[in-house]
Amino acid sequence: MIIFRILGSIIVIAIGVLMMKYTVRITDVVGKIDFAEKYLTTPLAGTYTWWRIVGFGAIILGLLWMFGYLNFGAR
Repeated sequence: MIIFRILGSIIVIAIGVLMMKYTVRITDVVGKIDFAEKYLTTPLAGTYTWWRIVGFGAIILGLLWMFGYLNFGAR
């Protein structure tokens, strides 16, 4: 199960990095997010900042899972 945890967390971290890198493309596909545009105003960029926050959160969750601080599917 440790191999699954390590590979899974690497995938989650990679998704987070890609979300932070391709913020503009994700926004083009998904569209603007209303609450992000409302609450993440100037100097933040609304939806773009939201996708960076989500990507950073995915990286943090992936690292926590990799080092055993989160236990998904444990019996």
